[in-house]
Amino acid sequence: MALFGWENAVDAAGVSLLASAAVLGFGPELLRVPIGAPSVAWQTPVGTLAASLTITSPAPIDWRAVCLSRTNLTMAATIRVRVGAYDSGVVAAGVAFGIGQALHVLPATVSAVTLQIDIADPTNPDGFLNVPLVFAGPAGFNALIAPATNDGLDIRTADTQTRGGTILTARLSSARGWQVTMSSVKDTDSPLLDALSASAAAGRNVLFVPRVGHARAAAESIFGLLAPGRRGFLGPVGDYRTWSATISERL
Repeated sequence: MALFGWENAVDAAGVSLLASAAVLGFGPELLRVPIGAPSVAWQTPVGTLAASLTITSPAPIDWRAVCLSRTNLTMAATIRVRVGAYDSGVVAAGVAFGIGQALHVLPATVSAVTLQIDIADPTNPDGFLNVPLVFAGPAGFNALIAPATNDGLDIRTADTQTRGGTILTARLSSARGWQVTMSSVKDTDSPLLDALSASAAAGRNVLFVPRVGHARAAAESIFGLLAPGRRGFLGPVGDYRTWSATISERL
């Protein structure tokens, strides 16, 4: 089952962000800047390879998913998520080589005011932790992805061709992305699609987990900009809809 999250507590009004360690000018408040650049990130001092982030809301939140995106975490990184009576314990962050993304999906929704994320990466060669983007909050709209769904890299280059035909390539960026197709969405889930589409239209980052519980869930998930597509009907009755979208990680 795929999972979407579009109500990020990190961005919500009245929510406080407290980090156990941070470099001056690179505090957790930078997590509210919706870009995935390491220059605009929460960062720990050199030598600090374990830290915690505490997110506190003025009212209970139905927590379901946590994602740390565009980080410098290595494959050896671990996380621990604590909220209400739930404690994940120290678990592998699921970081895949070259992606730097950690993910933890709670087994069920937990309603609470405060959520704490503990991060440790003791062998990180950078000597510090750098986390540009965090999603923490509710996640819903469970639906099966259709076989036409696909993922890949959106590679941007500046190419110059010489008079002799040689092509000189300068890499600009590469962003992971998905073309999402869902061929059997319950019509009763339309309000969730409405909310998801409204969040995307406002330019807010959306979390997409294509395969919850899969060994590559952290590597495959995207936290970024969603472009919703059209909705169709599956059959004449209208009990089920079709829907598509594209999503790219926020660089």
